[in-house]
Amino acid sequence: MKPAGAVAVDLGATSVRFAAGQLREGRIISEVIAQRAHAPLERNGRLEWDFNLLLGIATESVAYAAEHFREPTFGIDAWGVDHGFVDRSGAIVQSPVAYRDPSHQAMFEQLSAHQPEIYAGTGIQHQPFNTLYQLAARAEDQPSLIGSDWILTPDLIGFLLTGVRHTELTMASTTQLMGLTDTWWPRAFEIIGWPVPDRVPQRPGKVLGDADGVRWVSVGSHDTASAVLGLGPLRDDQAFLNVGTWSLLGTVVDQPILTDPGFTNERTVDARIRYLANIPGFYVINRVHEELGLPYGVPEWLTMARPTLEAADLMRSEFFNPPRMTDLLAAQVPAAPADAAGWASLALSSLVQTTTAQLRRLEAQTGRRFAEVRLSGGGSQSRAFAQALADASHRDVIAGPAESTLLGNLAMQFYAQGAFSGWDDLLRTVAASFTTVRHVPREGRR
Repeated sequence: MKPAGAVAVDLGATSVRFAAGQLREGRIISEVIAQRAHAPLERNGRLEWDFNLLLGIATESVAYAAEHFREPTFGIDAWGVDHGFVDRSGAIVQSPVAYRDPSHQAMFEQLSAHQPEIYAGTGIQHQPFNTLYQLAARAEDQPSLIGSDWILTPDLIGFLLTGVRHTELTMASTTQLMGLTDTWWPRAFEIIGWPVPDRVPQRPGKVLGDADGVRWVSVGSHDTASAVLGLGPLRDDQAFLNVGTWSLLGTVVDQPILTDPGFTNERTVDARIRYLANIPGFYVINRVHEELGLPYGVPEWLTMARPTLEAADLMRSEFFNPPRMTDLLAAQVPAAPADAAGWASLALSSLVQTTTAQLRRLEAQTGRRFAEVRLSGGGSQSRAFAQALADASHRDVIAGPAESTLLGNLAMQFYAQGAFSGWDDLLRTVAASFTTVRHVPREGRR
């Protein structure tokens, strides 16, 4: 007989994949089955995602689940904000435009006068890639789309597989269009000239539809929401840092905090608040590595890094998508690095110092003192980064799990399947499903 199981589709900004998962002896066991690189494509004067690739990996996951598991489910998570448009018949009229498309930055600047009002109404950090600015850009360059049903990427894929239209809460909370009470904020739509959706955001953890015998479960479809769940229980004196293309640094609170527009109030899978800052992550490091054309990988390169006081503030808007990352970094310091080790030192120090500065701001805004940083995502596998962060922040950095997003995705599916006695049982199972490595600051805690 086939075992019970689930598949988790995880769409990242540079790679897409799916993993198979099972519950065994109180632990969630998973294995990545397929993974493919991807990047935005130039189409019709815009940056668009290769949507056939995104839909293809999800379709493949459903077929795998049907073949290998009994009464299987699938769940989809992805980066935030991006979306596609479908007409009343369900046909796609515009596939997802990539958040780095220049039209979004232009609209961000055009609507800058509204930013204080928008932050007060939504609690979401001002970023040019937010769905609000994307819809405003589409209203200007494709007015025929106004009134079409826009569906956020994970839900768009789920709709195409099952025919069920849905808006998941954690993903909706990234749009800068949702209010502080988990419903759409009408004033945001008024500002951009777009109708308020009829479909309201829904909390995850439900079976939504069926694709060839495989049930679709709404998980924390924003990947960071799944990643935070994948850490298990979080204490108030622990900050989370999920590091991939972006770094998401934050803590979980019960109510929105609106005192600093540099921080965002997104939702957790249980409808609390992920109070966090979006920080450039390994995108910067990977860009430098690529531009240098080094014959070895990023992990080996970062081990060459030397302690240095030279660093660039990666929160500056110029680092969002520069023509050449090395040129921009070199312009921020007195002298450009002379060799690969120098570039590793500058890139790593810039990421670590930027993260540490945001950690101090997070403490100031929340009134919390963080004794530890829970580090997850692909960046948690870099011992060089984890130790450098511990040294710079003077806090213990607990690295792992690297696959927190997959773990959180699968946990919500098993919850919807009825595998847990309750929420506490889910969290205990998640915590038992991974090991960690503790990095202690070499000059002690402060």
